[in-house]
Amino acid sequence: MAYGGLRMQTATYRAELSARLRQVTDDIAWAVRGTIEDQAHYKPADYEWSMHEHLSHLRDMEQEVYLPLLRWATVPEMLDPLDYSRRDWHNFRYKPMEPLASIVGDIQRIRDEELAIFRDMNDVTWMRYRNDTRWGPLTCQWIAELIYRHALDHLQGMMALKQDVNLATLQPPPIVVGGYIGGRT
Repeated sequence: MAYGGLRMQTATYRAELSARLRQVTDDIAWAVRGTIEDQAHYKPADYEWSMHEHLSHLRDMEQEVYLPLLRWATVPEMLDPLDYSRRDWHNFRYKPMEPLASIVGDIQRIRDEELAIFRDMNDVTWMRYRNDTRWGPLTCQWIAELIYRHALDHLQGMMALKQDVNLATLQPPPIVVGGYIGGRT
């Protein structure tokens, strides 16, 4: 294929992936909108994450890894991001009482910055292969795909929890016949 055709495909793919990144960010905001605190912290089991934890972790990865990695890939003077630990995030940076709207606002702000970087870069930068990092070989395209996939993974987890919560709110209360069972007379 001629370079001109590849360039057109690259620009089209970058525009489509950027639109999907915007859409998944909007979908995440929609998924948690109207969620009350008890619902946000619901976990099916102690070892699973709540909607709040999914959302907070997503923001933390964007802030601590993806945006710095994207900056590093496009600005030679930037330092590459440090290694990431979910345990450190949960133990030191996770704020269980932080409002969902605040976390969503941070994700939207970070996404806007990422999208501006993608929009302003040329095809050479988008496809530049880098292997001089602790993160292994990467391109800006690979970073964008990683950001998208990670957001989709957590959106799926939040939607599963939302299903549980919505179903539980519609469950009728137990029927008690003849007074309270095991209660006082």
